[in-house]
Amino acid sequence: MKVFDYVFKLMDKLAFAGAAVSVGGMLFCVTLQVVARMTALSANWTTELSQYFFLWGTTFASYIAARRGKLIGVELIQNQMAPLVKRIMKFLSWAACAFFYALVIYYCFAQLPKLMGQTTPILKWSMGMIYIVMMAGLCMLTVYSVYLALEQLVKKPEADSGKEKTMEEILEEVE
Repeated sequence: MKVFDYVFKLMDKLAFAGAAVSVGGMLFCVTLQVVARMTALSANWTTELSQYFFLWGTTFASYIAARRGKLIGVELIQNQMAPLVKRIMKFLSWAACAFFYALVIYYCFAQLPKLMGQTTPILKWSMGMIYIVMMAGLCMLTVYSVYLALEQLVKKPEADSGKEKTMEEILEEVE
């Protein structure tokens, strides 16, 4: 388990750095765009770059939200089930997420050769580079989803105490 902790801490740092750079870059671009409009200067590249930063920031923030247990989920039915059924449902839901993320990565990777030849309209960057950053964030989500799915298979059954967990207990589990 120490290996998983180390890998996830490393991925957390990468995701936090990616999200911070993306959000900071997006704010810089939007601010520069507003200043440019007010002073009649031309900074047409800021719109395109801020869109890419938004896309990248969302991708990395999705991984961070998953790690903190903040992704949208409906557990009403799961919580009414017996512990074994609950574990199976959790396994299936995390496995479905992992499958979806892996499918998106696969199709991005399949399109990568074509995308590497295309350039963005204003910045003239390779479109493949835009997708590679997205694929990195999706890889993190896939790894974490597979981990959570497999964890449901190997963890010991928990005694159902009937008591709902507090926010602090949930945060301890995901950190």
